[in-house]
Amino acid sequence: MSDSVDFDIVCPNNHDQTVSFTRDEFEDSVKAEALVFHCNTCDTSWNPSREEIAKMRQALSRSAT
Repeated sequence: MSDSVDFDIVCPNNHDQTVSFTRDEFEDSVKAEALVFHCNTCDTSWNPSREEIAKMRQALSRSAT
């Protein structure tokens, strides 16, 4: 059983992306303020919004139960 969760995100230039995190990977990145998404299509990097982080936390919490 894998504990990673896939998330569909959209870059600022409207390219669909998928990122995958385990709960620990995600929380470690957030705590280190190192959570940055990258679009391979247009080579753009961006930080997720607080709302996106909250949704991801909720999904990861559900997957852990």
